[in-house]
Order: sequence, then C-alpha cells, then structure tokens
Amino acid sequence: MIPPGGEVQKGQRPFWPPGGEGQEGRRPSWPPEALLGYLLLAVLLAAWEAAARMGALPADLLPPASAVLGELWRLAVSGELWRQGGATLGRSLAGFAAGGLLGSALGFCCGAFPRFGRACRVTVEFLRPMPSVALVPIGILFLGLGFGLCVAVAGFACAWPAYVAALAGAGAAGPQLRDTARVYGLSPGETLFFVRLPAAAPQVLSGLRVALAVAVAVTVTTEMAASPNGLGSFILESSLARRPEAMYAGIAAVGLLGWGLGAGFTVLRDRALGWMPRGGRR
Repeated sequence: MIPPGGEVQKGQRPFWPPGGEGQEGRRPSWPPEALLGYLLLAVLLAAWEAAARMGALPADLLPPASAVLGELWRLAVSGELWRQGGATLGRSLAGFAAGGLLGSALGFCCGAFPRFGRACRVTVEFLRPMPSVALVPIGILFLGLGFGLCVAVAGFACAWPAYVAALAGAGAAGPQLRDTARVYGLSPGETLFFVRLPAAAPQVLSGLRVALAVAVAVTVTTEMAASPNGLGSFILESSLARRPEAMYAGIAAVGLLGWGLGAGFTVLRDRALGWMPRGGRR
C-alpha cells in the first residue's frame, strides 16, 4: 500500500501500514518457543540421570531420574497418587475459593472506596506479613487436623496476593474514564459495575492466578505439619521412611498439580477476557 501523500520509488518497499515492513517472508523460528521449556526440562532430567548413574550423587539421597519417574508411574497405577493428590487438590481449591474471593473483594473495595480502605489499612498491614504457617497451632485448637485446617491456612495465605492485585486494579479506571461515565449519565453503582469492575478484571485475575499457586504450596506445607493424608503428608512420611524415590515422586506430583491448575486457570482467564485486546491482559 502506498503511504498517504507519497509515492513508492522503484525498488523501494511500501512501508505503510506501520509494522508491515519486514513481515513478508518471515519464517517461523525452530524450535517453537512453546517447546523451549520442555527442552530445558529434558536437559535437566538427562543431566540428573547421568550424574546419578556416574556416582556423582549419592543414590540414597538423590536416586536417578528414571527411578523417580518409575516410582511416580507405579504410584499412579496403584491409585495411591490419585488418593493423595485428590486430597491435596480438594483442599487447595477450597482454600483458593475462600481466600481468593475474600481477598479480591476486600482489595477492590479498599481501592474503590478510599474511606473504607483507610479504615482497613492498619488491620490489613498487621495481618498481611504474618506467615500462614504461624496459624497452624491456632487452627489445630479450633479446627483439629485435616481438611478444615488446611483450607483455613491456605485461604489466609492466598487472600493477600488477590488483595494486592485487586487493590491495584480498582484504580485501573482512571478519572477520565469515570468522568466519561458520568457524562453519559451512569449512576455511581453503574459506574462501579460496568466501568471499574471490567477495568480491574485483568489485574484481579492475574492476582488470582498467583493465589492459586500459593494455595497449592501452603496446602502441601500444612499437610506435612498437621494432616494424616495428602501429598504433603506422603512426602514427609516417605522421607522419614528413607524412601527417596517415593519422596521425589511426591514432590514431582506437587509440581504437576500446580502446573496443571495454572494452565487450566490461564485458559479460563483468556476466555473470560476474550472481549479485551490481548495486549491489555496481564
């Protein structure tokens, strides 16, 4: 296409629209970027396997990667992995649902209503730095061991990433956008629901994605301290029983669980933000 007000000289490429130059004949890179992460993981596993086979690593502390993968497969076939992983998954999702919802709601309200935010500031800043594992003894007193304790501790931990993201997202709709809504006759309630909430959605969902990973990590940690089952309890028991293959298989299962939940949440987030240009997502 010829640029407005000009002519294309002989042998000169058109440069309009912006960004079009150099796109013709561009070849896709190989390997694709999506495969680079898997290639790095394969290289690390191969290095682990080689180091263990050559005796550079003590087998009773770090067995070969193939032995760990074989144990992971055995646990999956026997059903033990699904029982322990299912318990961790349920607790993680319950804690995430409770903590993520409360944290997002609190953060958005503190950002959207400054007086409410100032009233909550001291309490929030007192609780936010508190490590979640410090609540385990209190939780044992009130909730006992098991499901309720893990959900409460995980919910407390994952509420704060959601709170921080929602607090920042509440200001995404700047004064100009709010003034435009007022000019068009929107009431304060309509501005809140139809302007400020959609503008905050990308940051809120990004905070919830971080909160989901935190929920899995804290659930596993709490299971190690105060739960009769779950992946955390399985990892600790395997370590105490000197079963390193089972211990590392449990750790790998935690990583797979977190990766799967993160990937699934990303798909749901992209669908929820399908109305927004991709560059505006976090």
